[in-house]
Amino acid sequence: MRGTSLTEAQRRVLAVLSHGGLLSIDQISRDAELTRLRARTIVSALRGRGLVAPGVGIGSGRYRITSSGLARARVRAA
Repeated sequence: MRGTSLTEAQRRVLAVLSHGGLLSIDQISRDAELTRLRARTIVSALRGRGLVAPGVGIGSGRYRITSSGLARARVRAA
């Protein structure tokens, strides 16, 4: 199916976020070993697929994994 597979970089971002909490693009890029631009692009794509969500209020500018994203991350880890 088109649009259901994840790239290696997308899997790395989900893996980083799967530990929980709200992370900034800087934290995601560092932990996933991506450039800031690449991390931002991937987070945007994952948001569009409902796998990542932005934080609100104090978490503004940070991102978290959604339950759908966590399920995808777990499937890959199994």
